[in-house]
Amino acid sequence: MKKNRLAAPGLEDLPGEILFQILGPLPVITILRCTAVCKYLNSLIRSSDFVSHHRRSNASSNRPSLLLRRCGYAICSGEIEEEFSLYSHPELLSTSSSIDIFSPFRPNSDDPRRLRVFGSLHGLICLCDNYKTYAYIIYVWNPLLRRFIELPRPTLTYGNMGDQLYLESTGDPENVNYLFVVLGFGYDSMRDDYKVVRIVYSRSAEPPRRAEVYTLKERCWRGVDDAERALKSCHVRRNWCQCFVDGTIYWPARVGSKLNYILAFHVDDERFSRIELPKELPGAGEPRRISISETKVTGLLTVMYRTASSYEILVKKGLGSAEDSWVRFCSIARVQYSHQVVVGLWRDEKVLLELNWEDDLTGSLELGEDDELCLYDCKTHEIERLGLPGMGLRNRGAAYAADYTASLVLLEPEFGAVPCWDPVTGYSLIRQDMNFGVM
Repeated sequence: MKKNRLAAPGLEDLPGEILFQILGPLPVITILRCTAVCKYLNSLIRSSDFVSHHRRSNASSNRPSLLLRRCGYAICSGEIEEEFSLYSHPELLSTSSSIDIFSPFRPNSDDPRRLRVFGSLHGLICLCDNYKTYAYIIYVWNPLLRRFIELPRPTLTYGNMGDQLYLESTGDPENVNYLFVVLGFGYDSMRDDYKVVRIVYSRSAEPPRRAEVYTLKERCWRGVDDAERALKSCHVRRNWCQCFVDGTIYWPARVGSKLNYILAFHVDDERFSRIELPKELPGAGEPRRISISETKVTGLLTVMYRTASSYEILVKKGLGSAEDSWVRFCSIARVQYSHQVVVGLWRDEKVLLELNWEDDLTGSLELGEDDELCLYDCKTHEIERLGLPGMGLRNRGAAYAADYTASLVLLEPEFGAVPCWDPVTGYSLIRQDMNFGVM
């Protein structure tokens, strides 16, 4: 008489919650390899629920890496080149902890400086081809997954924003500044979705200010209600400087002749507001070049600007509109180097600087030849040379620095992301370089 044999339990018999707890803390590369084990694991790992769980696990347990983008003239070839580097142990900030990231994107102008990075969040990098300042070509890219989305053409274009009328009245296309475009990237926590917001205004005498937003899950652009009224008389600075903090995207802005405001876009409910900077700032009355960021040192919105004698760094203690919530984080004296720029705040109350130590600077933009990254200690006022090449921050916004946390975002089928392809071999970079199995 044959005995009934029970089938051996498989992964399908484990509750999803158990698999989430097992797989969630694993690195991205290890999880991607697990997609080749069976169809069940492949489907579970690609689900939006698991991708969100993994993102939350990484955010709470892992320290972010440092993402740097350098862009300038290469020493050997004399051509303009671009470098993405990821420092997996940013507390060391050494070349031994870095990996190079290949970017598959090429701008229409054959100049990589035209590709501007305007945001980085949850393992995603947002780039825009700024050729002729149209900002029509926008990518959302997960470099570790080697997957990306090219957004469809925006609805607010050169033709429907009034510059065509200016061109017809003057007949001088060389003097047309086309569109002024400002971009931002943020996360909608209510819908577990990512959004790109695009603010557009033209060169006409009284330019209408409009805005549109693209959501990755809906895969379409739509206008932002009441944007024209909210943005009236508010000039957002076109320096590719934006940051996302606690559900809100921020840009430096001015109302009138001074940079005295920050424009805010609340991603969940898609509305604009303004935050006024303290009226009595150090260097009051001087022209100020303001940049903003989110820093892991404080977890708060950070404003950095320079005066004639110093770099001032402020943080906002609350996300309301009270002026007294702004606090000075530190002040850095401007030293007599040929080149000095504040990149951003770092850990242990240190500031990441780009310095040039040569007295006879010739103005070259060659990668790594002149500038280098250094750490400034706000307590001791000492500067530590890191031996890392600078980012080319003089190169009109082509450089970029941000915290980076690896994620599985864009693996979900609903986003419709596609793999990056090697332009030489034609193979997917995922299959060729990393052999992650089922993708």
